Amino acid sequence: MLTYSDNDIAEALPWHTARATGYPASFAGGRAAVTARLERLGLPVSGAHLADGSGLDRADKVSAGLLARLLARAASPDQPALRPVLTGLPVAGFTGTLRDRYGKEAVGRGVVRAKTGTLYGVNTLAGTVVDAYGRLLTFAFLTNGSTDPAAAQRVLDRLASAVANCGCR
Repeated sequence: MLTYSDNDIAEALPWHTARATGYPASFAGGRAAVTARLERLGLPVSGAHLADGSGLDRADKVSAGLLARLLARAASPDQPALRPVLTGLPVAGFTGTLRDRYGKEAVGRGVVRAKTGTLYGVNTLAGTVVDAYGRLLTFAFLTNGSTDPAAAQRVLDRLASAVANCGCR
């Protein structure tokens, strides 16, 4: 689902989460089940609204902080069940929705792993990078109101590459 941004699978996951946790298999049940799980993980769900599972509904709202902290939680040694969140991310310049992004000379090629998100006027990139010191860092960049999706993608890719190139302490 993450690697190729499969919206059909993404739409079904909250329903399965709902059924597995005692909520009704519905949009409302999926929303409640996923929100409850995020809360149990101690993630900042205030202001978040999950209208659907795919993120295609314009009523969906999540913060960059929620996305970045979810990724950090997935990298935590005490959360092995969340590891597929990281391993399913496309690799810049090599797999999935990032296969044709990040040219051969791009700093982020091979080290940026990220989920893309694209709607008319909205572009996102959230994932992980290994920085110049070998540390795993998480990031989430979101744009809203963009009139040039290709330019927005290039900027998001440059931002992730800058994080990968970071040697900051």
